[in-house]
Amino acid sequence: MTITYRSVKGSNLTATEVDDNFHDLDDRMTELEDNPPEPVNISNITVVGTQMTIYLEDATVFGPFTLPQANFRPSVVATVATNTHAPVLADANGYKRCTHVDGCTVTVPLNAAVAFPVDTELTYRQAADEPVIFDTLTDGPTLNGIAGFLDMSGGRGATVTLKKVATDEWDIIGLLAEDVTA
Repeated sequence: MTITYRSVKGSNLTATEVDDNFHDLDDRMTELEDNPPEPVNISNITVVGTQMTIYLEDATVFGPFTLPQANFRPSVVATVATNTHAPVLADANGYKRCTHVDGCTVTVPLNAAVAFPVDTELTYRQAADEPVIFDTLTDGPTLNGIAGFLDMSGGRGATVTLKKVATDEWDIIGLLAEDVTA
């Protein structure tokens, strides 16, 4: 059956023509419901780096799509056996165990000296009796510690993370030594 269009006919449709149109559409819908078409299935998915492409059986290609990914936080554990440490780019997102008997002073560099990306983390563990002290050179970056606490680890086993939050600004997170002089 063919659908009758008012614009083609040039006049209003009769009640029978309207009913025939609805009947035709209902028959077509019933046919689709009873005999759905075969889907075009995925034949292959490729991923190269963060790019995913989907291939269908009829050679249709979708993508590439950029896949979301978490920030890479390598589980690199290293030991700092000296009483000073100047972080370098290779230290980014790493974990350092400070073992020197006199503790360790970590000097956080300016962005101009070592351009760590914002969101970089540097984690230090006090693995000896003396603390890990976080310091900067004159006119160095801003270290955002915690009010009432010193910018140093709070005892053997304490772990402290420096998180870069702006070009020359780092937040200090972790177990810090309480400032008993305040």
